[in-house]
Amino acid sequence: MNKFITFTGVIVVGSSLLLAGCGSNDVNSFAAKETQTQVKPGGQIKLEGAVNIRDLGGYKTTDGKTVKPYKLIRAAELANLSESDIKKLTSTYGLAEIIDFRTNSEAKAKPDPTIKNVSYVHDSIMKDNGSSTSTQDMIASFAKMDNPEQFLISANKSFVTDQQSIDGYKLFFQQLLENKKGSVLWHCTAGKDRTGFGTALVLAALGVDQKTIMNDYLLSNKYRETENQKMLDALAKQTDDLKVMAGMKAVLDVRPSYLNAAFDEINAKYGSIEAFLKEGLGLTNQDIKALKKMYLQ
Repeated sequence: MNKFITFTGVIVVGSSLLLAGCGSNDVNSFAAKETQTQVKPGGQIKLEGAVNIRDLGGYKTTDGKTVKPYKLIRAAELANLSESDIKKLTSTYGLAEIIDFRTNSEAKAKPDPTIKNVSYVHDSIMKDNGSSTSTQDMIASFAKMDNPEQFLISANKSFVTDQQSIDGYKLFFQQLLENKKGSVLWHCTAGKDRTGFGTALVLAALGVDQKTIMNDYLLSNKYRETENQKMLDALAKQTDDLKVMAGMKAVLDVRPSYLNAAFDEINAKYGSIEAFLKEGLGLTNQDIKALKKMYLQ
């Protein structure tokens, strides 16, 4: 693996392309809110300074239960949250903990805001190989790629095989199990790859079917559409190379082949997602029961 090349929030690894892009409240009041308020499954939490922020509440499990609202939030980078956004996340959604999947370089470049009574855990899913902001390097990398999709497929496989990724997702589940109040929010840069796979694991652990998991994963295309187009428009001002443009679109997208690559790797190595959760991430039957008790209704 060579170096990272950063372009408007997208991180491309030189020769093997990867996308990096991903207050204490009264507990009883949130318990009451969960039973009274309906959250649209897959709906975006509309904020001024961030996109692709979603409450997982409302998704159904195969045994007829429902993911609790105001408990599990998947997100993209939070550096530009407004005061109004922070108030919404803490007051309406009961934000209690932020888990940051980004590398040290990403977190340092765009640090998460410090929010009173909200704990922060840095849990880097990928190795930090440094970064470059050269648009010309990025263009040159795309121009050499025959199939940018294949690199994203490899990236998703690495979430299953790379020890740092495995350790990162282990810590993620430990934090979910230790949560005693409010909601847990996890994020990377674009909120689609590292966050997308982590979300898939959470939903699988809770008993949500694979079709629903994939549909949730693909919603990043919808909620990032405007931001992605801005990036493509900016790149188009630098080059008219269609191969480069196609490469950029491939890393901005989420596609079924990306997440399926991780599922295929899990099935090949462990036999099932359930086995990966237990053998790969060390979750016990009791842990999974505890997760369901905490986050389902």
